[in-house]
Amino acid sequence: MRLMGRAGWGLLIGWLWLTGVASLPAAALDVPPLSGRIMDQAHALPLAVAERLSADLAAHEAKTSNQVAVLIIPSLEGEPLFDFSHRVATTWKLGRKGTDNGVLLLIAIKDRKIRLEVGYGLEGVLTDARSAQIIRNEIVPRFRAGDVPAGVTAGVQAILRTIEGTYRAPERPAATPSSSDAFANAVFAVILGVVVGLLFSRAHRVLGPVVGGGLSFLAAPWVIPAVIAGAVSLVLVGLLGMLGPSSGSRRRGDGSAFDGTWFSTQQGGWGGGGFSGGGGDFGGGGASGNW
Repeated sequence: MRLMGRAGWGLLIGWLWLTGVASLPAAALDVPPLSGRIMDQAHALPLAVAERLSADLAAHEAKTSNQVAVLIIPSLEGEPLFDFSHRVATTWKLGRKGTDNGVLLLIAIKDRKIRLEVGYGLEGVLTDARSAQIIRNEIVPRFRAGDVPAGVTAGVQAILRTIEGTYRAPERPAATPSSSDAFANAVFAVILGVVVGLLFSRAHRVLGPVVGGGLSFLAAPWVIPAVIAGAVSLVLVGLLGMLGPSSGSRRRGDGSAFDGTWFSTQQGGWGGGGFSGGGGDFGGGGASGNW
């Protein structure tokens, strides 16, 4: 009985220890230092898009004093969306002190979550309902179609137009093709690219895959299916072309479907130049969404 009692106490102590460890809060996700109006840590935006959006936000701030910033992260790493978004907004102190006219658009790519955080001073214009409408109608449909840059751009423009009083919400969300339609169109694009590419391969072994891949890229709908279709056509035409008469040269197959800027290697923010928050405060206004 005494041995059983010791074993029981040992199990109880072990269970309490494991329970205590499991209940400890996870380490909070670090808030990145603010270095620009567009903070793209997930490499989701081409450089040209990030620079253009940053310029638009800078022009809006110069005209209205409102500070709008975008943060794109790879993952929330288990932290609640609202908690992290509010912590970023209050740490960055977007907007002027006393005016509290700051806005944060936060996007977590792997979690597929979006949060629009609105400062006290803009809650009367960029209401919770309007924030949810912008996420639902402008951002989510484009994200679901695989076009993150278009979704971010549409979201930012809708935010600015709402603040300026010129935004008019669409009656229904932007239409997105079904997955079956996108797949069928991508398959057609691949077939078209392979056929045309093989024809060009008869004249030039290198030209054929390039033409076929490029044609499939242009014929497929949306960005991600177009990239996949282009790459598949390029590889298929290249392989089928190798079955013909041998050639003294081989084409390199290292990413002709990308232009080198889609997955930008820059981790900092665009439009910095000494950019920092002005002391604004946030009370939790805004909206959240997912795609």
